[in-house]
Amino acid sequence: MSGSSHGKSMHSFINARIGTSDKIKMLYTPAHIRPDGKAVSARLVIPVLVNEYGKDDPDSYRLVAWGALADMFARNLSKGKEMTFFCDGSSYWGNVFYSDGTQVLQKDGSALQTRQTSFTIRGFLWGADSNATVNEEIMAGMKSGEGRRPGQWNIPGSPDNQVWKQLLQRRKQTFYQGGNVFGYATVVAPRGGGQILTGDQSKILRTNAQTVGAAAPLVNQVQNTFNQPQPMMQPIQGQPIVYNQPLNADPRFNRGTLPTYPA
Repeated sequence: MSGSSHGKSMHSFINARIGTSDKIKMLYTPAHIRPDGKAVSARLVIPVLVNEYGKDDPDSYRLVAWGALADMFARNLSKGKEMTFFCDGSSYWGNVFYSDGTQVLQKDGSALQTRQTSFTIRGFLWGADSNATVNEEIMAGMKSGEGRRPGQWNIPGSPDNQVWKQLLQRRKQTFYQGGNVFGYATVVAPRGGGQILTGDQSKILRTNAQTVGAAAPLVNQVQNTFNQPQPMMQPIQGQPIVYNQPLNADPRFNRGTLPTYPA
């Protein structure tokens, strides 16, 4: 047989919108140590919508981010925000759940499984916040729990712009500290249980190539965005991706038992 026996599945979601709502949540699983002793990076499941020209309804997808990327996106991705994602695609056999999170079982009591598709984020481009979100954050306050966005936040040199920059700087230093909400994401407990890592504890996973769910090169690149500007690389051409300075968000901590949802 001629040609290569191996291939690669790459997917681009260009000008996608964050598709969260009152019923559809962005789900954040904190970094944790599994009962078997293995460390697992933070995981974020992001619902996105793509409005293709000529279609009446947008296509909906769920994308997955791991580690430092999951933390950064949880703090940043407000409802309706425009983003471009570059993802690896893969398929797997996954369990089926009802809308209330209950697992679907077959007649013999075994778990019902279907072939499912996973899109893991490997690169990204920042887009603008939605006008509706900006107006809501100015009038009623940010869903991430930081109070109101200054009215003239986007006017360079204005006092509000300086306040906004200071807020963004504080966001960069924020890590999950416990609770049911982290940034714009709903926090869910690890399915298999384990010791949840909070604050500085989770940093040990950021440069650990053996961590479950961690892609060391990307994790290192994203971690650099917290310290100094570093270019992300395009997954195909290998050229630097130019993007705006990321926005991050302090969490609003609501203590209590973490819910579990299918991811």
